Amino acid sequence: MKRVDLIKEIAAEFELIANRLSETEVATVASVVELEPQHLAEIAKLAQKLTGPKNVKLKTVIDKSLLAGIIIRIIEEFGALFIKARICPSKGGDRFQL
Repeated sequence: MKRVDLIKEIAAEFELIANRLSETEVATVASVVELEPQHLAEIAKLAQKLTGPKNVKLKTVIDKSLLAGIIIRIIEEFGALFIKARICPSKGGDRFQL
């Protein structure tokens, strides 16, 4: 069992190094339900705009403790950025409102 835990730690460290080398920022998106691909694409664009010219990789988490909306967590080298948003219907489709 200890070997399995060690492999998980090695994989996590490898992912951190690979992301750093490829200038990829990982953003965690928490929501009550699974988000549609178009919503994830819009979130990725927003995260990329906030982090600069870096690539963005999204990890999604279902969080049943949320009542509505989403929480986006972006960790950069010198701090963290938390964004709370909600999905609002509009003429051109659903949009996020921060």
